[in-house]
Amino acid sequence: MIQLAGNIIIEDGEILLLYSKDEGHWDVPGGKVEENESPTHTAVREAKEEIGVNIELERPFYTGEFQHNDQIFEWNGYISSIKEGRPEIRDAVSGNETAYSSNSEKCCGDKFKELKWFSAEELSECEELAPNIRMVESGILRLLLIKFDIESRKI
Repeated sequence: MIQLAGNIIIEDGEILLLYSKDEGHWDVPGGKVEENESPTHTAVREAKEEIGVNIELERPFYTGEFQHNDQIFEWNGYISSIKEGRPEIRDAVSGNETAYSSNSEKCCGDKFKELKWFSAEELSECEELAPNIRMVESGILRLLLIKFDIESRKI
């Protein structure tokens, strides 16, 4: 089984997703848990590598298994908030610090085509969601609506 970790980052009632060129779907920032690494460490590391931000893990959102292309994955999703930086797809060409993980062959700029904030409506209409996101889509939609309602009431 392949263990993964990802970040559910929500701001102003929208969730941050990345479009994977190779997989042809939208997913949250995250990736494979490396040997001797915890899922929480992976989530923090991947946010820095993929979108150049420091995050804080607020709480676990979901841990569960799914099957994709005849492989079994365990996905650990965390509700996370950006503490420092502005999300952007990282690449070595731009002059940003290297975006390779120790076991990665691809730079994030080669891996992702686009970064986009999705509203609840856009997420529910998207047909190209990663299997892990599709698995928890209804929970994310509720989270988007709750967080947006709370943020819109702040003075």
